[in-house]
Amino acid sequence: MRRLGLANRLTLTLVLVVVTLQAVSVLGLLRFQRGDQDEWRLPVPVRIAAAAAALDRTPSQERDDLLVALNGDATRFFIADGVPTGYRAHGGPLPVLLRSYGAVLAARDVRLLVPEERRRFRPRLQRRQTAVYAVSVALADGQRLVVAPGLGQRRRSMALAALVFNLLVGLTAAFLVWRMVHRATRDLQAIADASDRFARDLAAPPMEETGHAEARRVASAFNRMRARIQALMGERMRMLAAAAHDLKTLMTRLRLRVALIEDPDQRARADRDVALMATLIEDVLLVARGEERPVVLAPVDVGRLLTDLVSERQALGQSLTLETLEFGQVRADAGGLRRIVENLVENAVAYAGAAEVSFHRDDDRWRLAVVDHGPGLSPGFGDQAFEPFARGEASRSRETGGSGLGLSIARSLAHQMGAEIRLETTPGGGLTAVVLFKAD
Repeated sequence: MRRLGLANRLTLTLVLVVVTLQAVSVLGLLRFQRGDQDEWRLPVPVRIAAAAAALDRTPSQERDDLLVALNGDATRFFIADGVPTGYRAHGGPLPVLLRSYGAVLAARDVRLLVPEERRRFRPRLQRRQTAVYAVSVALADGQRLVVAPGLGQRRRSMALAALVFNLLVGLTAAFLVWRMVHRATRDLQAIADASDRFARDLAAPPMEETGHAEARRVASAFNRMRARIQALMGERMRMLAAAAHDLKTLMTRLRLRVALIEDPDQRARADRDVALMATLIEDVLLVARGEERPVVLAPVDVGRLLTDLVSERQALGQSLTLETLEFGQVRADAGGLRRIVENLVENAVAYAGAAEVSFHRDDDRWRLAVVDHGPGLSPGFGDQAFEPFARGEASRSRETGGSGLGLSIARSLAHQMGAEIRLETTPGGGLTAVVLFKAD
């Protein structure tokens, strides 16, 4: 049940409570009706004959008093000119149940009456139909004495009406609660969507402060947090930009001084160190700008991009081959995607000496893989591989590995494009870096 949303959980709980109450009411009604049905029987024929004889002997103005004396909670005696309203005469032969009445009242016309309910909805809750019968006996003056269930029997209809009313009220309450909670959770969903947008893009607009009071307070707090984070990121970028500017100035001076070194071997080493330092600064700035870098998603021909990249690397003397290649397009940032592949290839070549690149469709996703057969990841390092400055070996030497920013940059760029990047163990040993894109 925890997998259901808040609105569905509360509504389901209310519905279960209403259904339970209705079930208890139905059981009580059935028990009540069964008790009434078992208690009520048509009066014995002798009693009906005596009542009819007494009414024949009683003057019209005194019959009401006699009927009051005859009536009770279970049985009702009244006089009608014909078939009373709500009843109809039972057709066909006289039921076996009334043969004894016909024998005792042989001198009188005896009729069996049943309610007119063929056009009205009435749930069949009774097991027997005896309690709904009525008997009509002819009197001497042409009127008829009707013996029918009393007021106690009619309480069942009132109970049934109350049951239906409770059911309607319960369903209406469930609908109103569902609608109210659904509107409340819709505001929460809007806050969650705004948080996801802000996590993907720090430049996302603030969320609207609408909805109920609690939702507006949360939205306002979210917007304040968003503004604070943007201010901190801006301050960090200004600091890094200033530091990068000063470092680039110093590196320009350093290159001039390196050019004055007479020893060619020492000059080459110094040039390489300066180039590595420049690359490290660019990587750090790229990581810092990752959240603020504008991403332009457009269809990218990955097959052509990989073909060009592999050709360039092979021309530089790197051992890079193109394996499975299916030509297809994905929605990505062309520059960012190329940087992802270059970082993954550089890692593979640096640690394994060679790499294989493939691109093909896997069900509803495109799979781009860079495979190497090197030492792979050390145990326990997989969870840290994408962290900035994390490296598989601890020497921190640029000769045995990069700066530790390649995978971090690749993951940041992939997330901005809506892609997923992960590391897998190559069968037979090695590491496989996989980038997954949604297929259009």
